[in-house]
Amino acid sequence: MPTKDELGKLGNTQLAVLCSKVSESDNNYTEQSASKARDLKQEWVSLQTPPEPQLKDQQKKEAQLASWRTQAIEFLAGIL
Repeated sequence: MPTKDELGKLGNTQLAVLCSKVSESDNNYTEQSASKARDLKQEWVSLQTPPEPQLKDQQKKEAQLASWRTQAIEFLAGIL
């Protein structure tokens, strides 16, 4: 079971892959966990866009990505 510190050392793509594996796992996790993992993966995908032309918009996207990262680490630390 990885710790939050270990998960924090992973890149966002690696965290998204772990979420994807949880969401696709048969019977290893509850349906709630699989659903949350799917939601996190989808949110990560939606944030994978080219840089925003306006600094304010780019900062907002970076804040959303930082929030996603925190949520993913908390979630994965609790179930892996």
